[in-house]
Amino acid sequence: MARLLLLLLLLSAPALGATVAARLDLDTLTDKAELVVRGKIESKEARWDAAQTGIWTHHALKVSQTLKGEARANLEFVTRGGVVGNRGQHVAGSGNFEVGEEFVLFLWRDDDKRLQLVGMVQGALKVSDENGVTRARNSFAGLSLVDPETLKALPQGERLPLDLEVGELARRVAERIKANEPAKAEGAK
Repeated sequence: MARLLLLLLLLSAPALGATVAARLDLDTLTDKAELVVRGKIESKEARWDAAQTGIWTHHALKVSQTLKGEARANLEFVTRGGVVGNRGQHVAGSGNFEVGEEFVLFLWRDDDKRLQLVGMVQGALKVSDENGVTRARNSFAGLSLVDPETLKALPQGERLPLDLEVGELARRVAERIKANEPAKAEGAK
């Protein structure tokens, strides 16, 4: 039954202009990420893939803080869609990143070694100052969210984005990484 529901959601998503995705909490974003970094978008460029079948936008990020993974000063991540010449592709839920904007990003590496967002736009928390407090908030724009266990559409009340003070976010990511260390050490034996 759950698979049938997911199939129906996937088939109706294009008509709704949304991509179906399981809602990811902070622990899941952290667990699935190879890298968690804070930084500013320095540039972006849309390019065709090697087979000329899809457009990917390549974003250059100047990293100011690494919360998980190997520290680096700069990195590139990709999102699906973009405009090359007079051709464009839109992929709902891939996000929109403008030069100069600051984000905390949860990134994984695909089979082609490209860094991508965990959970699509869910893995990008935009950083902003609100009344002297620096906050990070993600978005579900373009996503139809389902419960990861049941694959049922989430009620509106359960669609609230992550919204944390940046220091609290960093603390919670560090705690999650530390909590997973015994499990990794146990698995290595």
